[in-house]
Amino acid sequence: MVEQNWSGRGQHVEFDKADRRAVDDILQVEEVLGSTNSAIVQSVKCKRIRLARKTIRCNRHLTKEMAIDEVAHMSRLDHAHVVRVIGTYTMGSDLSILMYPVADYNLRSFLQQIYISETGFDYWRSIVKSLPNFFGCLSSAVQHIHSRMTKHMDIKPQNILVRRNTAVEQQHRESAFKVYIADFGISRTYESLDATETEGPTMFTRKYAAPEVVDQQRRGLPADVFSLGCVFLEILVALANLMKPVPSLRYADYFWLLNPEAHNLAQMHEALQDQLQKTLKSNEYGDSSYQANLIAVQNFLSAIGKDKPGYRFLILQIACMISSDALERPTAEVLAGFWKTRAPCCVEGADPLEAAPLNTN
Repeated sequence: MVEQNWSGRGQHVEFDKADRRAVDDILQVEEVLGSTNSAIVQSVKCKRIRLARKTIRCNRHLTKEMAIDEVAHMSRLDHAHVVRVIGTYTMGSDLSILMYPVADYNLRSFLQQIYISETGFDYWRSIVKSLPNFFGCLSSAVQHIHSRMTKHMDIKPQNILVRRNTAVEQQHRESAFKVYIADFGISRTYESLDATETEGPTMFTRKYAAPEVVDQQRRGLPADVFSLGCVFLEILVALANLMKPVPSLRYADYFWLLNPEAHNLAQMHEALQDQLQKTLKSNEYGDSSYQANLIAVQNFLSAIGKDKPGYRFLILQIACMISSDALERPTAEVLAGFWKTRAPCCVEGADPLEAAPLNTN
């Protein structure tokens, strides 16, 4: 099986540079999915299974030991909404991680599809119908991560992958897309809940980091909940922006989103997105992070609640998640418990591997 022996030599292999051709035969490169200064992610095919290969260029600032930490964190996890590790190998100073599945978008680019005029109505409707499920799916994933005494420490839209779920799309359009938490590069794993409370300098993405992380104060699992709350807010804004411009007490108004009129308006109207960006720039010090503009962001949330009554409970939930006081934030377990009945796909166990379609060209 690919997940047990992708290489024929076990899940982890140390290759020499002379083995490059053999590796290329096993892993057929399809396309580049993304890159940074220290890593490149490619789509590769291995025994008809399409995988994402993340190759990390190790050096004195990013050692192999540090890169292997990411694999260790991911290997502890087994959840339907967490990217799974299939195998690893080294070649020279590079470490490559093979992961499943290959995504079509990250959450940031996925949300942008709503406002692209080239997005056809049926595809657009599948996107919009999938979004409400993401609240429960992501809550369940973070609960699982925390139950393994792991802090992700970098939850943000760019680290949340979205894949088109073609197997169920025809029967359940609301499940046409599936989310996965990825990129455990700066995660940390601990032996106990008490040990998750740490302090001192650490890496983070400022825009989505909790106040205690930015201030290098003592922080624990609630820091992930804060970041998840920021992500929830951006999903909420994408949905609320498309609601009828007439206040209603009925959540059923959501279904108005599913007609062509809403689709056409989406191409011209991004008022809430623009307002959110202005809110994040209201800080006098030029700090556009959520934690630096919490009062303005909370006021922004309250305004949405007045205009879109159907979202009031979700808004209250997000407001608690991004509280400046870590003790006032709900745990991931509480969040997952609320959304449990609404997200039947959130089961223990990663996705089974599916063969990629045969190329008929």
